[in-house]
Amino acid sequence: MRILTRKQSQDLDQISMDRFGISGKTLMRNAGKEIANVIIGILEKSTHGSRIAICCGKGNNGGDGFSAALHLTKFDVTIYFIQEKLDIVGDPQYFYNQCVEKRLRLIHASDTPGNKKYDLIIDGLTGTGFKGKMREPIKKWAHWMNCQNVPVVSIDIPSGVNADNGTVSPDSVKADFTVTMGWIKTGMKLNPGGQYCGEIIQAEIGFPDILDNLDGLSWRIFQENSLFKYLPVPKQNTYKHRQGKVLIIAGSIGMTGASILSSNAVLRSGAGLTKTVVPRSLNSVFETNIIEGMTIPCNDEELGYLTLHNFDEIKPHLEWCDSVLIGPGLGTHESTKKLIEKIIFTSEKPMVIDADGLQCFENNPKHFQNIKVPFVITPHYGEIASVFGTNPKEIAKDLPKYMESIIKDFSGVIVAKNAPTCTGFGQEVVINNSGNPGMATAGTGDVLAGIISSFIAQGIPHFEAAQCGVFIHGSIGDINAKNLGHRGLIASDILKEISKTIKKYECN
Repeated sequence: MRILTRKQSQDLDQISMDRFGISGKTLMRNAGKEIANVIIGILEKSTHGSRIAICCGKGNNGGDGFSAALHLTKFDVTIYFIQEKLDIVGDPQYFYNQCVEKRLRLIHASDTPGNKKYDLIIDGLTGTGFKGKMREPIKKWAHWMNCQNVPVVSIDIPSGVNADNGTVSPDSVKADFTVTMGWIKTGMKLNPGGQYCGEIIQAEIGFPDILDNLDGLSWRIFQENSLFKYLPVPKQNTYKHRQGKVLIIAGSIGMTGASILSSNAVLRSGAGLTKTVVPRSLNSVFETNIIEGMTIPCNDEELGYLTLHNFDEIKPHLEWCDSVLIGPGLGTHESTKKLIEKIIFTSEKPMVIDADGLQCFENNPKHFQNIKVPFVITPHYGEIASVFGTNPKEIAKDLPKYMESIIKDFSGVIVAKNAPTCTGFGQEVVINNSGNPGMATAGTGDVLAGIISSFIAQGIPHFEAAQCGVFIHGSIGDINAKNLGHRGLIASDILKEISKTIKKYECN
């Protein structure tokens, strides 16, 4: 499902008018009808009365509110225009004048109605153009709406939510429903903005089908039904070598768990065989905890970590596998870093680069251009900042902006881990719609890397493998959070549920 940035939404409006001759009045009239239809549906199901307050600013959202009022005359409607003087132009002014001509109850107001009660409130204060912080009197009106304990329906996007990045102003409207025009906006699916939208209803108001012609990245929401395509029941004549072979290069002293979680996640996700490259001095730990997989103990001279000297021992296994997972728990020793670099630039098999595997790219993203095979990186915001030379707080503030700059010249797939996780490749970014904050705990990223590398080894293209892996991973987290709570969720809980979750999509 496609979603749009603020600029793409604005471009769509302009192109509709300039190239297709669809007037702004037509779009606003259609928006009003769609909003009214949603309101009627809500009130028909309600046991309360039919008193409606429509709160309008002077922009297009306010115009949509005036337009909606014209279709709600069978109800007890009060329109509040949050301006003390007539400060309105263009299409909104046209529908404002229509409301005046039809003698609808329209009040110019800066102060809220106080204790006056309504059964439903329509939020048309600010729209997709909003950014920064709300000013008075809009701010106190948004606060008033949030305190009324009745359904609030926002027009296009809740007032105070940034349509691009999902940041919110204090006292942003917390809607129960959002009637968005045409397509959902990115800020409605990124947190915290997504938590303010309630149920999102897409309104068809007559936009032309020109999404592919809009500038900028193509954003969309992951569609769960694609899993049925990529995760069917294996063929009857398959065997372990045909089911995918994964080489896992992970783990060091003090961080053996990362390798163990990754290896078991690979197997639970359907791969037929795994080999886990480990320091020989720690092999007993791995042999005990990776029962179904093989280990490749490499001479580490009792150091507890791998070094560049181990490359010749690892090289034959790079030829054996169908995909490589490198990084989790490998450590930050300089010789380990050199080994990672040599494997990444020598391997001829698709790979997933996670955690410590990313250290040789710190402040040097152009180094990725030397990778000659399909690859996926799975960084959290801190690792993205280290690689691309920025600040994790800045990334969190405006992910769309950073994704635009990051994947512009990036040849691999980037899985930007957060809630929600975004997966980007080429000119496309997919927002995941599963997962929760309870997954912010040690080891969950190792499990995710294992799932993705397993899917790649089974023949799923690396972009799709990353998307599917992220969704499966998040879905398991949601199940576990429901059963165990958020605070007590640990990575091994996710590991236990992988096979059950994948089973739902195994249809012949």
